[in-house]
Amino acid sequence: MNMLDRPWVLIAEREISTKLRDKTFVGSTLVMLLIVMAATSLPAVLVGKGSAAKIGVVDDAAAKVVQQASATVGGKGYDVVRLADRPAAEKAVTDGDVKAALLPGTDGYVVLGKDQVDSSVESALREAASTIGTAANAAKAGLTPAELHAGTKVEVSLLKPGPLPDLVSHFVNIGLALVFYMTALGFGMMIAQSVVQEKESRVVEILAAAVPIRALLWGKVLGNTVLALAQIVVIAGASLIGLLATDQAAVLEVVAPVAGWFVVFFVLGFVALAGLWAVAGSLATRQEDLGSTTLPGQMILMIPFFFSVFAGTSAKTVASFVPIASSMSMPGRMLTEDVPIWQPLVAIAVLLATTVLIVRIGARLYERTLLQTGRRLGYREALALEAS
Repeated sequence: MNMLDRPWVLIAEREISTKLRDKTFVGSTLVMLLIVMAATSLPAVLVGKGSAAKIGVVDDAAAKVVQQASATVGGKGYDVVRLADRPAAEKAVTDGDVKAALLPGTDGYVVLGKDQVDSSVESALREAASTIGTAANAAKAGLTPAELHAGTKVEVSLLKPGPLPDLVSHFVNIGLALVFYMTALGFGMMIAQSVVQEKESRVVEILAAAVPIRALLWGKVLGNTVLALAQIVVIAGASLIGLLATDQAAVLEVVAPVAGWFVVFFVLGFVALAGLWAVAGSLATRQEDLGSTTLPGQMILMIPFFFSVFAGTSAKTVASFVPIASSMSMPGRMLTEDVPIWQPLVAIAVLLATTVLIVRIGARLYERTLLQTGRRLGYREALALEAS
């Protein structure tokens, strides 16, 4: 079977080659790479800045260790926060009032953290405890090396073990939703503009005479989906570089399993939206019409994006099963929550069914409106048109 038997492949190749020569497309991709690099580096920068970290203690011995650690770490060091007892320390750590708590242990101290203990804090406290303990023990005569280091062991105890700090999880969650939003919106507008340009220049009439109109639609959807996926791969590479450069390799261990799910949700959601964007272009007769014809597509993207970023847990759970919204909400939930496997599978099934329905309706509208060049059409009017 040659290419002439698959005209949609030729259209897809035309879309890809045209976009790769477009300076605006190349420039926007570079800008997005810079944004992603900044977004992956920002959490590490934020964690490393700000006021002095607060460390909770319940006795004078621990306070002395924290003061010793503060003197050795440089910068703003650590502030000692006196707490009544261990329950009070646990509450302070859980509520985020202190970064960690240094409590008496069976053979030294225990560093109490919420979902994890910052490695620099743990290292500084461990070294300070060892220094103070060794100095005290050395003052005693006739001690063995084991006795000399007695009471300097530091253990880590997490109240709520988690793979990532809350700040990093929040940024990665926003990043996944933002990648889908920006990619779908950027490519969507390019699809709509491409259709209008072809209508204004009458190129579409030549193309429609050579290949079926539906082949024009399938080619545009396929070509832009390939380009979008390629852009996602490049963005993923930029994210990898940013994470490794800021010593956040632990983030990759959590994000990697979710990445495959994100690709599935991305492709299905993007294909559905690509059909709508093509219809938005076919309804218009000039570039100025796109403001109104693309508004539904923009709303379909914008509302789920804000839900996936700012909504509460219950709202995000509901949104993760709603088509299109699930492309932004479900990967984020899988990153920050313990989501049962049946939930993303159900969400994918619902999204797949919706994508098929939207593409079928979009194909009918595209056939009926693509060659309508007299004036801008509305969606209701397009639905009422008879197939040509």
